Amino acid sequence: MKKTILYLAHAALRWILLVFGGWCGAALAADGVPRSALANAHIGVAVLVAGIFVAAFLLALTLLVQARRLRSADLGLMSRLPAVLVLERMLFRVLTLGFGLLTLLILSGMFFGEQVWGRSLIFNHKVVLTLWAWLVFAVLLAGRYVRGWRGLTAVRATIFGFALLFLAYVGTHFVFDVILKR
Repeated sequence: MKKTILYLAHAALRWILLVFGGWCGAALAADGVPRSALANAHIGVAVLVAGIFVAAFLLALTLLVQARRLRSADLGLMSRLPAVLVLERMLFRVLTLGFGLLTLLILSGMFFGEQVWGRSLIFNHKVVLTLWAWLVFAVLLAGRYVRGWRGLTAVRATIFGFALLFLAYVGTHFVFDVILKR
């Protein structure tokens, strides 16, 4: 029974990544802006990073809810989810993959930023928030492997890092497109 639930959780994560990535890719393809192959690769990695961190955020929320429900006598639907340790292991696997790809995304942005924006390595709010998120995830993963951080510390750091990435990308587009109407 537990293996079936774990398989369903993995399948749900794959579908979330697939749907989110497809939606972002379709939105980028529809904007009609000509880009180089490097810029398209950078955008593809960005979409993948966004999907991975959405999955990590959802895992962290599930872990938070399940940890809180464990303190109460009534587990309800949460008793059908994988164990907290299994969810935690999944969270750190997703975070490790996401961190590696986020590092690749930052490096690729540094190398061909001039092709996309006309200047190399501009420090705007998007870059600064992304670097802060990278630092949050770096500290979290280092703390996990060196000091054994887990549980609510990992959940809070994941949610905070995701919030920084969310502000960097979605917040930027919201301000430019909706508020400033650019």
